[in-house]
Amino acid sequence: MPSARAVACDIDGTITDSRRLIQFNGIEALRKVQERGTIVIIASGNVLPVAFGLSTYIGTKGPVIAENGGLVYYQGKTYQLQSNELPLIAYAHLKEAMPEVERLFTDNWRLTEVGLKRSFDLEKIQRILAGWDLEIEATGFAIHIMNRGHSKLAGVEKACALLGIGKEDVVAIGDSDNDAKMLAGCGFGIAVGSASPSAKAAADYVAEGAHADGVVEGLRHYGLID
Repeated sequence: MPSARAVACDIDGTITDSRRLIQFNGIEALRKVQERGTIVIIASGNVLPVAFGLSTYIGTKGPVIAENGGLVYYQGKTYQLQSNELPLIAYAHLKEAMPEVERLFTDNWRLTEVGLKRSFDLEKIQRILAGWDLEIEATGFAIHIMNRGHSKLAGVEKACALLGIGKEDVVAIGDSDNDAKMLAGCGFGIAVGSASPSAKAAADYVAEGAHADGVVEGLRHYGLID
């Protein structure tokens, strides 16, 4: 069992259900983790205003990782780890070849990547942008166009540096392809039962329960909550 100093938890599909509705048992579990003295890090693909707002209302005190690790916020300071310069150029190219493609509404606040609506054909987007020095990853709710090396794991590493701990001290929890590197690279990775195949393959523990039920199950498995 890990001697965890922090838990890094995804939001969408992990502590929300498939409709993106927050599940209260997931929030309660994270609060219990924090009450026991383990730092809770929110690690989201969403923009910082959304991730920060959720962290505030849940009551987590650890760093907030947003935009899949492109931004890390902690104690009043924001650290930008990536740029959206190349992703924006790639999006302009994509738009010429695929005029119907649309960015997310939240891209009004996105600084380090480009987020596309999940309804578009991921494989077609990957074919059009083949050869570009980019990462193209999908979640259940978006397609992310990012610089090579842009990942939640990089965000966790920055958060750990701010906290003075190692990534081996972190238990990561997630459900999507964009969580896989984080699940594999942290000390311990938990994939919820509703996770994608790549997230499950990267995890040390795959819960039977879906979404927040899987979060609670995984945290109990590692003794982080009763």
